[in-house]
Formats: sequence, structure tokens, C-alpha cells
Amino acid sequence: MSGIRPFERDDLQQVAALYELVMRSGSSTPARGLDSYLERVLFDQPWADPEIPSLVFVDGGGRILGFQGSSVRRALFDGRPIRIGCCGQLVSHPDARQRAAGALLLRTYVRGTQDVTITDTASEPMRRIAMVMGMRMLHLGCIEWIRVLRPSSYARCLLRDRRSDGSPRRRSRARLLLSAVDAGVTRVAPLVAPPASSEATAEPLTPATMLEHLSLIGDRVRLRLDYDEPYVGWLFTELERVTGLGTLVARLVREPGGRVLGWYVYYLLAQGSARVLQLAAHDRDVGRVLDNLLRDAWNGGAAAVQGRLEPRLVEPVASRRCVTIYRGGALVHSRDKEIVGVLTSPDSLLTRLDSEWWLQDRAVDLNR
Repeated sequence: MSGIRPFERDDLQQVAALYELVMRSGSSTPARGLDSYLERVLFDQPWADPEIPSLVFVDGGGRILGFQGSSVRRALFDGRPIRIGCCGQLVSHPDARQRAAGALLLRTYVRGTQDVTITDTASEPMRRIAMVMGMRMLHLGCIEWIRVLRPSSYARCLLRDRRSDGSPRRRSRARLLLSAVDAGVTRVAPLVAPPASSEATAEPLTPATMLEHLSLIGDRVRLRLDYDEPYVGWLFTELERVTGLGTLVARLVREPGGRVLGWYVYYLLAQGSARVLQLAAHDRDVGRVLDNLLRDAWNGGAAAVQGRLEPRLVEPVASRRCVTIYRGGALVHSRDKEIVGVLTSPDSLLTRLDSEWWLQDRAVDLNR
């Protein structure tokens, strides 16, 4: 009989083939390394939990026609341990669409033993299904802030896919002209807000320093991940593999006397948009850490910086000439309504670093 069961290592080849067919190239032959990638991020990560597994939908002959990925996170809510299930990578074979395989997989997953279910990457079809299953939009988490640093470079980035026509010489002249516009605009009206303290310094953020200073910020919120050495080490290793989003940058920010203000983690893409995964700081220092991030991205050649609008970022982002856009994609479900309420307040430190957002297989070097 057809039905839903936990994803097993023996299913990797079938799931990789299904994922390649539906989400990537349209071929039933998976890209080299895709099965190993799925194994690393779903089975081999330190917090993988057999009680909250990824799921497969199989037909009567054992053929896998649907898949729901599960990335488990350990967290603390008011000091007590909870488990968060990040649901992503929901795919169903065209042959299984009439059987509602995707809806059945998501329903089964949401009804699992995790305390909270979240996603940052829901497509429009998934949003419709998920809301029928009891998930709700995390509206603030659906808003993205964008700080333009180099206007013409950012415009060129947005239009890059539409500008394949024209001679190489013409494109080269256009690039030179737009670069000159950037230089002129930023001389007349600098677009990077100067740090509140020009003497604030940034140094590399490592798994060890992140854990060392976690209590400075984490103890002030009600909900955060319960980071430990094995997980953070694995996390930074996997983040380094996501080369398609740019170069991973992680900085710890200090004031002149040595006090830690906070840290940030983002992907730097020169002449492109830098994507922020996490900015962690005490409420009074968020603006200074954000200023340091903007300056760092500017020095790295980024055209813009963008990230998810989280509660503690609302005022700092608004006062730094950022624009916002509603993207959708952030959903949450929990039987504990208090947890859902905290997720929309400054008492939560749950960022894109903590969800499945950065697990973008197209951006990963599958052979690393």
C-alpha cells in the first residue's frame, strides 16, 4: 500500500533523483554529489533527530513519489529545551500530484513531536497548503529590508538576466558608465551611515568565539537556539560550502574598551547583494553592529545589503534609509501559542541562520 514513512539512508538515490527532476534540471539523473549533500544536511548534522525525521511518500511498489525534508534545531524557550522542525525541500512527483502527496507529507510533518514548525522558504503553492494544515504566516519574517550601497550596480544586478543582448563593447561601456555614476553619487551623498563609533573594531567570528559570547545576548531573550560546539562547528563548515551566495563573512564587533557589542554573519557578493543571515546584539547596540556590517559590505564591494526584518531590527533599519519589501515565505506552527507570540517580538533571537533558508542546494558546491 502507498503511504508515508520516515526517510532512510537507503532512499538517498531515489530522493536525489526525485529532487533533481522536480526542483533542479528536470532530469531524473541527479547531479553528482546531490545525494551526499542531502545525507550531510539531513542525516549527519549533529542535531538530526529520529523522532522528527524527513518523510517520503511511497506508492504500492515502494517507489518514492514525494519527499519532505526536516532540519531539526534545539532551542531554549524561557530556559527549557524545545525542538524546532524546519520544513523545507517539499517535492512531489508529477505522477503523485492527484494523490495530494505534498499536502499529506506536510500535514504529517506538522503533526510531529516537535514543539515548533517553521519555514523561511515556502513557495506560494506551499503557503496555500500549509495554511490549510494550520500553519500561519509569520508576517514580520516575510518582510525583507534592503540597504542600497551602490545604486547603479544594484540596478545592474537586478537587470543582469535581462541584459544578455548587445555587443560586449556596449556592455563594457555601460558598466563603466554605471560605475562612474556610483562614484559620483557616493561622493556627493554617501550612502553608508558611519558607525556610531568610528573606533569600533571587527574581528573574525569563529564557532568558539560565538559560543563564548552567546550569553551576552542569548540570556536577554526568551527564545533562541541552544548552540553547542558540535552543531556550531558543523554549521560553519556547511555555510562555507554555500559558495553560490557569495563569500561567507562572520565578524565579532567590539567597542574601543574591548566590550563585545555583538556579531553578524552574511554572504558577501561583490557587485551583488550581500545576504544577512544573522545580526546578534544587545538592543542598545544593534545600530552600531548594523553600521559595522554595512561598512564591511561597502568595503567588500557589495551593491546592496539585504536581510529578513526581525523585531529588534525595525528601528535601526528604518533610520538607515533602508527599503522594505514583502516577500512571503515565513510560516510557523505550534500548539503553544505563547511561543508563536514570542517569535514576533524582540524577545526572540531566531534568524535565517537558524532556519533552512541557507540550505539552498543550487548555491552549494556539491563536490566540496
